[in-house]
Amino acid sequence: MPLDEKVAEIIKDGAAFDYIYEVWQKRHNGDPLIGKELLISVGPQSISNSKGIHVQVCGKGGIGKSDAADQMCNLIDPGFILDGAVTPQALFYPTEHFVDGTVVYIDDMVWKSDVGTSVKRITSKFQKGAQRLVTTESIARRQISKKRLTFWVTSVDSQADEQIRDRFLLVEGDASPQHLQETIKSMQARDSGSVDVPDEIDFETAVCRALIRDLKSVFVEVIIPFAGDIDFQGDSRAYTMFGDMVKSFAVFAHEARQMDEFCRLIATEEDFQRAKDLYEELGGHCADKYTRTEMNFLNALHANGNQATQAEMRRLLNRCAGRIGDLLHGRGRDEQQKHGLLYKCSYLSMDRSKQPYVIRLDDDWSPDAQNCSRVTLRKKNQ
Repeated sequence: MPLDEKVAEIIKDGAAFDYIYEVWQKRHNGDPLIGKELLISVGPQSISNSKGIHVQVCGKGGIGKSDAADQMCNLIDPGFILDGAVTPQALFYPTEHFVDGTVVYIDDMVWKSDVGTSVKRITSKFQKGAQRLVTTESIARRQISKKRLTFWVTSVDSQADEQIRDRFLLVEGDASPQHLQETIKSMQARDSGSVDVPDEIDFETAVCRALIRDLKSVFVEVIIPFAGDIDFQGDSRAYTMFGDMVKSFAVFAHEARQMDEFCRLIATEEDFQRAKDLYEELGGHCADKYTRTEMNFLNALHANGNQATQAEMRRLLNRCAGRIGDLLHGRGRDEQQKHGLLYKCSYLSMDRSKQPYVIRLDDDWSPDAQNCSRVTLRKKNQ
């Protein structure tokens, strides 16, 4: 089938999200949740009443975090990707081919850096762009970032502060031995040339990029007419994220959706169900959502009687002193920015009245306390 006909068919069927995701899954082994979250974050750039969705992929090195993002970047029209060594200035200064609605991919993010500060400011002004004043030769100039920038970042840990965690979906790469072996087998098959058909790869890439260009041609308000019937467990910030996921599924399927009399796109219960499934697969969205590494730390401390020195934690987790420090305080040197588990977990504290210092966990902390994923839709007759 010719490219144009294939693209038109997918758009008419409202199947753009599924097609792009399936192509991505062919090229990256496993990690289905990462692919879905990266892709769903692109939709809000076409929605006038969205606060934006951004994605942080966490996990140790060598498990495929960067490859997951790289493969998705390759499926988006290059005109809407900023990928490389991003500086704080690049996010505010006029840059060639840097346009509204760009996905900014930052590998190995350190939130205590100047880039982290800029990302934090920009994500708070998703629709209009963030402003800052700079002084050049004693003249103050106003700079404004591009509108509707979406950030994909990878990092070892979730070291962002609460404000950033409100805006980023946290996804972890699969570090299991089975996944690593499957990844190696996939790489070997690719190296052997037995799975890749160049013409097919080029065609699929072209289709995906055309679908993204079609999505970028849309800019619309999306409504959820049954929003009042949604029973949602979580705070208002989590609901905002979930609502944007529903709207994103709707805008990906815009040709298969209806418009109301005010030219607003109408999300359907199918969009709700897809967002619900994805939200619950993610484990919900809340400010104190912990990574597996962080949960291992808290569980080990809990099993040790809710207190331990850093040296004891090193032995319990078989980690070096620097790794324990990064978990507690975050990576980087800016002490004004509060990151790390000590700031993320309100139950955790450091008793500095003793030498060596003692890490304490409140007795009312529970490994099962984190539950932020329940969403249901009331029936019409209820």
